[in-house]
Amino acid sequence: MKKYIIALLFVATGPLSVLAQNGSGYEVVKGFVYELNSKGQPIALPGAHVYSTKDKKGAVTKPNGEFSIELKSSFPHSLIASFVGYRSDTIQLNEQREVKFILAQETLDQVDVVDRKKSNAKSILQAKNIEWISSAELNKAACCNLSESFTTNPSVDVSFTDAITGAKRIQMLGLDGAYTQILSENMPLLRGLSASYGLSYIPGSWIESIQIAKGTGSVVNGFESLSGLINIELYKPKTADKLFWNTYVNSGGMIENNFILSNPVNADWSTALLGHYSYMGKSVDHNDDNFADDPKMKRLTLLNRWAYKDCENRHLQFGLRYLNEERISGQMTSVLDESDNFISPYEVNMNTNQFEFYSKTGFIFDKPGTSIGVMSSLRYHGQSISFGTSDYSGAQHSLYLNAIYQTQLKDSTKVFKVGASYYSDNYKEVLNTVDYKREDRTFGVFSELHYKPNERFSSIIGLRADHSNDWGMWYNPRIHLRYNPTEDMVLRASVGKANRQANPLAENISYFFSDRSLELIQYKQDSLGSYYQKPIDYSEIKPEEAWNYGFNFAYCFYLFNKESTFNLDIYQTEFKQQLIVDLEDASRIKMYNLHGNSSSTSLQIDATIEPAEGWEFKFAQKWNQTKATFGASNTGMSYIPFVPKHTSLVQLGYTAWQEIWDVNITLQKIGPSRVPSKGDVFEFWSPSFNMLSGQVTRKFKTFDWYLGVENALDYIQDNPIRNVENPFEEGFDASMIWGPVMGRKIYSGIRVTFND
Repeated sequence: MKKYIIALLFVATGPLSVLAQNGSGYEVVKGFVYELNSKGQPIALPGAHVYSTKDKKGAVTKPNGEFSIELKSSFPHSLIASFVGYRSDTIQLNEQREVKFILAQETLDQVDVVDRKKSNAKSILQAKNIEWISSAELNKAACCNLSESFTTNPSVDVSFTDAITGAKRIQMLGLDGAYTQILSENMPLLRGLSASYGLSYIPGSWIESIQIAKGTGSVVNGFESLSGLINIELYKPKTADKLFWNTYVNSGGMIENNFILSNPVNADWSTALLGHYSYMGKSVDHNDDNFADDPKMKRLTLLNRWAYKDCENRHLQFGLRYLNEERISGQMTSVLDESDNFISPYEVNMNTNQFEFYSKTGFIFDKPGTSIGVMSSLRYHGQSISFGTSDYSGAQHSLYLNAIYQTQLKDSTKVFKVGASYYSDNYKEVLNTVDYKREDRTFGVFSELHYKPNERFSSIIGLRADHSNDWGMWYNPRIHLRYNPTEDMVLRASVGKANRQANPLAENISYFFSDRSLELIQYKQDSLGSYYQKPIDYSEIKPEEAWNYGFNFAYCFYLFNKESTFNLDIYQTEFKQQLIVDLEDASRIKMYNLHGNSSSTSLQIDATIEPAEGWEFKFAQKWNQTKATFGASNTGMSYIPFVPKHTSLVQLGYTAWQEIWDVNITLQKIGPSRVPSKGDVFEFWSPSFNMLSGQVTRKFKTFDWYLGVENALDYIQDNPIRNVENPFEEGFDASMIWGPVMGRKIYSGIRVTFND
C-alpha cells in the first residue's frame, strides 16, 4: 500500500478528525475462529491469532475457538485472523461487537529458495533506470556522511572541492553534482546555498536506502534534475531500530557518534530521534605544506520525526531538523617574511546553521490506486566563511509545497498523476562588501501518465509548466520507455528537459580560496563582428536549461549457478543555456551565460558476478567527454576542468555463511582530467592514479565491529596549493584539486542495535 501513499503537508489539508471515546474509552469485542471440516461444518480452530491493525493489539483463540480483545471506542476497526497453513481473513468492525471468522486451508504448492539478499540492485521491470542501494551496501565502507556513501558505486564519482576545507563533491554523467537533483524522501534536500557542502550534513548511519536515477527525473519531483536524481530514504519511526548507536574513530583524530531512538507513543503515534555529533580536535597537515588538509571541525545534527496513523487510509508525518557545523582550517603556523617579521597566517573559518521543518500527509480513497496529498518544507540556511582577507556570508529562506493527485484510468495499466508545486527562495549573499540578492518564486503544474499494457512494455510520459517570477514560463517534457525482449533482458530509453537557477557564489566557494578576482560578464558582438566583454549584474545570470538523452541495456544471466548482471548506460546532456565558470584567466574567475555550445557524454559498462558462495565481484568502466565553449563562440569547445576522462572500479566482497564476517575491497582508477593554467603553471592533464580501500566487519548478536582503511596506497596530489608559501600574494590558489589531498587513513567503529 505504501506505493499509493504520497507525502503531503498536513497544514494544507486541515486537522485530522479524532473520534471520541465513551466511558473508559475501550470496548470488548468477542468472537470465534472456525475452520470447515470435510462435510462443510464449522469446527473450532484453537491457537489462531486475532489482531487489530488500528490498536496494534492481539489475542489467541481458546480450545473452543473463542477470543476476546479490548479495543478503543474509536470505531471502525479492522480485525485480522490468521493461522499457519490457513488463508488470513479480515473483518471490518463498525457497530457489531461479536464476529465469526472461518479460515480456509492453504495448500503449499511451491517452495521458493531464497538467495542472499543483495545490498544493491537494478530492476529490469521499471521504466526508469534506477539503482537501489541499501544500508548494507553503505556499511561496506566508512560512510560517515552522504558524500562518502558512493565510494563503492561506479555511477557517482566523489572528489575533494579544495585543499583547505576537507569537503567533498560528487559528479554524475560527467557533470558537477549541482546538476543532480538530490532529494530526501522525494523532497528537496540540497538546493541553493547548501549545494557545496551539504553532502556532509546527512550522516550515513541515518540512511536506510538510496535510489540513483540517471537522466531527467519525474516531473512530479520538480523542474530540476539535469543529469540525474538521487533520493535518500532515512530511517522512520516504523522502520528504525528501537536503539541504534554507531561510534567511529580514525587515525586522523576524527571521532563520530550517531544514534537512533524509536518508540511508539501509543496506537496512533510513533516517533524517532536521530542524532549525530562529530569532532576533530586538531588540524592535520598530511603533506607538510603548513596548510591543514584535515581541518578542525565539530558538527551537531538532530532530527526528530513523528508519524500518525489512525486508520488505513490516512497518514501524517512531520519532523524538525537542526544542524550546526564549524570548521577551522588554513595555515598551521605563522611564517616569516623576507625581513624576518611574522605574517598573520592565512585562516579559514566556516560556520553553518540550518533549521528545517517538513510535513507530509496522505489520503487513500476507496477507488483502487487513488490518493491525494501535499508535502512541504520550511528551511533556513545560513553560512559565513572568512578566508585570508576576504569574507563571505549567505542566508537562504525557502518554502516548498507540492500537491499530487493519483488515480487509475479504467484499470491498473494506466496510472495518472497531476499536481502543482511552489518554490520560494530568498537569497542574500555578501562577498566582501558587495551584496548579491535574489528572490526566486516558481509556481508549476504537472501531469504524468504511467502506461503498462503488458509485462514487456511500460512508459512514463510527463509534462511540467513552471512560471518564474524573473524568467517567465519553462516547459519541461519527459519520456521514459522500457521494453523487455525476454524475461531477463531490458532496453530503456529516455529523453527530457530540465531547468535550474544557478547560485554562482555558493556553488563555487572553493575557487575563492585563491588570489583570483570575480567578474560577472557577458560576451557581446560589435558592428564589426568582434566580441567584447560587458559587465553584467547578478540578476542577469540566466537559468540553466538542458536536454538529456539516455539509453540503458541490462541483462541478467546465471554463471556458476548464481545470478549475474551486465549493464550498459549511455547518456548525452546538451545545454541550451548554462552558467560558465571560466578559470582560464590566471587572475580572474569569470562567470557568464553560455555563448556557444556545451555538452556531456557519459558511457558506462558494469557487471556483477558471484563466482562462489558468499563471494561477489563487481567491475565497472566509465568514459566521460564533457566540453563547453569558453569565451566567445568562435573560440571552440574545451574540456571542462576536473572531470576525469575515464574511471574504473573493481570490487571484491566476501560474506561468510550466516553473515558473521563481511570483507570488502574496492580499487578505483581515476583517469586524467584537465587542469587550468595559473601563473607559471600552464594547462595540463593530471596523471591517472589508483585509490584502494577496504573493510572487514565482524557481526555479533547485538553489535558489529568494523575495521577499514581509506586510500591504502597513500596517494596524494603533488603540491595541491599553488604558491603555498605566499598565500596573500599573486599566484596563490588552493582550488586546483584533481586528486586526494589526504593520505592513508585507518578507521574503526562499532554499531550497536537493540530491539524488543
